[in-house]
Amino acid sequence: MTIDAVVPARNEAPTVADVVMACRGCTYVREVLVVDDGSSDDTSERAAAAGAKVIRLDPGGSKAHAMEAGVAATDADAVLFVDADCLGLTSAHLDDICAPFADGRAVMSLGTFDYGIWNPLVLRMPHTTGERVIPRWVFEAIPPEKLDGYTIETVINEVVASRHLKTSARVMKGVSHRTKRDKFGLVKGWQLTWKMFWALVRLPLRGVVRGRYYLNYLRSLTVEK
Repeated sequence: MTIDAVVPARNEAPTVADVVMACRGCTYVREVLVVDDGSSDDTSERAAAAGAKVIRLDPGGSKAHAMEAGVAATDADAVLFVDADCLGLTSAHLDDICAPFADGRAVMSLGTFDYGIWNPLVLRMPHTTGERVIPRWVFEAIPPEKLDGYTIETVINEVVASRHLKTSARVMKGVSHRTKRDKFGLVKGWQLTWKMFWALVRLPLRGVVRGRYYLNYLRSLTVEK
């Protein structure tokens, strides 16, 4: 089974090269594709210099459509999605994420950021983390109307949970990310953060994601050490 890494990125010049290097060092990854979603900085140039194949979307759309473009650009059997704003991410972290999938123990395997004492709680929540490996058919099973930027990971969860498929999750020790406050400043950063949270909360209220799938998700979840 072939696995390619797809890294959606918009204005992530400070971190994208390190993320590409981590992906390139992953034992399971064949190729790294960075989808530059309309950046106004040198994200594309830094990604290419680090060894990634760069796909530029201009103008940009959303994270979900950048991920869709990355999947369309590869013929791999599976895709390892990785956010371009990760801090402290290493190839070993990505190897740990891919192993349960490659071994056949999970259809979706993911890693969460390291929140310290909150890790046990975070691991058992519906994960919105961008670091996950799935078969390409899971992504292709998402209806076009559900390809929305802030909610794409939750919709991926729904595809897996609705079929009662196994999910593996682990903490990526020492890994965090550049927050919206880091990128846009305190005021605008908090505004965008609450906009994202509200979009996620509204999913079940709008009927986009059904609540019972969360129970399916928990029943099929294995927490890795």
